[in-house]
Amino acid sequence: MALESTPIANRLAATFAAEVKSPNLTSETIRESGRAIYETYLEHKVLVFRAQDITARTFADFGTIFGRPEEHHVLKLRHPEEPTLTWLSNQNEPGRNKEMKTSGQGWHSDYSYKLVPGSATMLHGLEIPDTPGGDTLFADAEAAFAALPEERKAYLRTLRVRHQYRWSPDREDPWARWKYIGPEERKQTPEITHPLVRRHPDTGRETLFIQPRIIGSVIGIDGLPEDESTALIDELIAHITSDAFVYRHRWSPLDVVVWDNRCVLHSATTKDLDEKHVRRLLRLTTAGSAVTPSLPEVGHSRRSPNSSD
Repeated sequence: MALESTPIANRLAATFAAEVKSPNLTSETIRESGRAIYETYLEHKVLVFRAQDITARTFADFGTIFGRPEEHHVLKLRHPEEPTLTWLSNQNEPGRNKEMKTSGQGWHSDYSYKLVPGSATMLHGLEIPDTPGGDTLFADAEAAFAALPEERKAYLRTLRVRHQYRWSPDREDPWARWKYIGPEERKQTPEITHPLVRRHPDTGRETLFIQPRIIGSVIGIDGLPEDESTALIDELIAHITSDAFVYRHRWSPLDVVVWDNRCVLHSATTKDLDEKHVRRLLRLTTAGSAVTPSLPEVGHSRRSPNSSD
């Protein structure tokens, strides 16, 4: 049985996020209703599918609705049989840095540090404890931009942001990504600059493309003194993640959740969950396109002239 041509989606938060009422995601429903699912995703930015008892292969196929699935550059995270999938776990998994147990804690947009950032990300909750904790938070950066005064919008449209995956103000910090990637992985993550205000390639709507400095891999606002840059980043993150623009997803076993990194920030809350409660999820992210600026003269995404390997 395939999904209806227009899936029924019940809104979960004020400006975005919806639960899709559907049968199980199978090869048939993915094939026959993929376009309808994608259009629903563009409308709501975050979709929740409940009780999806599907294989890793089917989950990987589901990802193709939203673009070309990417293989994660951190090899230790990859699924052994499906290279476009990664395991997220709050346990001490073999061969992993202990900080990986809380990977994703803090507001960010996946692959923002790449020349071509991530498009969609999706998670499949395979092992979800029957206890509070481990929720995933989402913030609507598109609605947050729309709510700003026009004068503020005009200024923000002129700015660019410096990103780099391995950047940290302190390489000895336990969260410093420099510590758990090797030389080849470092070569794949040069410094990139993106426009701060981007246009969504499918909808044309404007959104803020900014994350906190450490977990979000943001060095700063290009051309601003560090104190002004940091103050502006903090101001924008506080605005985007205010209650009016946030949806908290409380996981149930076998939930599938997919979101649009081009206009949504997200954060894990794994640190809130005691490690005696096992939480494991499969993750997939699809390739997007170079960030399109709201103002053409600001320029598309590009490798920074400051970048070095």
